Amino acid sequence: MADKDTRIPRETRWPSVLFYLYLHFSALIGLYFVVFEAKWTTIFYTICLVYVSVLGLSAGAHRLWAHLSFRASTVLRGFLAFAQILICQGSLYNWVLEHRLHHAYFGTEKDPFNPHRGFFYAYFTNKLVTSHPDHEKLLKTIDGKDLEQDPIVMWQKRLYWLLAPLLVMVTVFLPSELWDESLVCSIFIVGFLRVTVSLHYSWILNAATIIWGLEPLNKYSIQTNLVFVINKSLWPQYHYTLPWDYQCGEYGNYNHGCITAHIRVWAALRLVTNLRTIDTDGMRKAMIEAASTGQEFNQCAEKYAFDPNLLKIKCELDLERIPS
Repeated sequence: MADKDTRIPRETRWPSVLFYLYLHFSALIGLYFVVFEAKWTTIFYTICLVYVSVLGLSAGAHRLWAHLSFRASTVLRGFLAFAQILICQGSLYNWVLEHRLHHAYFGTEKDPFNPHRGFFYAYFTNKLVTSHPDHEKLLKTIDGKDLEQDPIVMWQKRLYWLLAPLLVMVTVFLPSELWDESLVCSIFIVGFLRVTVSLHYSWILNAATIIWGLEPLNKYSIQTNLVFVINKSLWPQYHYTLPWDYQCGEYGNYNHGCITAHIRVWAALRLVTNLRTIDTDGMRKAMIEAASTGQEFNQCAEKYAFDPNLLKIKCELDLERIPS
């Protein structure tokens, strides 16, 4: 509890402030080019790149590697590792460790995106101030053995600072080479604007409980004008209880959304296996077991996790055995 109540003073990191000011100012110039000068092909191309980078973040870095919500084939893991590079937020290895640290110390001063410091801190200003004094030591306590045993993750980590600038240059130069887009337009739109939008998609994930979440014990938490714009629920809080459920979306949804749909399509193509989720009956059994044994609820819930894809295959096999 002390971690929540005792705030550790943070100092402003002025180089970071200047960097993000430059990045966002350049993104605004990119937005001007989108409105007045860019070709529709460039705009569509940029949207596609943003979507692919968010796919690499959400399905890849977050659900696959950070929470082990499913297993993916080598080809799919390679694609998602490349897609994550497009965000320009550091290597998969570092991102996953920091996200696991965020879950391990959620809502405390050791949480690098502590939501108790407010929306703007969780969302963005944590990038502009110094971290917790023990941040590096805490990262070393996070289990990353599964990442170290994944050759794609370690390969991406070793080559990240070579691949990231290379991918940025390739994506920026393609419009001018393929459909005669102005190089200046391409730099500001495909470079600065795309990276800025992708980063905001990533940052807002850490403020999900504030934006889309309801406070579990506060009956007045729904009394906000945000209910006219977004759907608030307890799913973001559920994610911090059972983070391995593949159906739990990054932006306040459950059992639907583009990322979940992608995972199901990949599962149908056998690119994804061992999906992990839990149903109402499993939740009930886990709660009874946790209450009767004193074990942690999430440990009990893991015993009742199942792969819906395997269940579907079993049902299809059972139907085939029924005589016509």
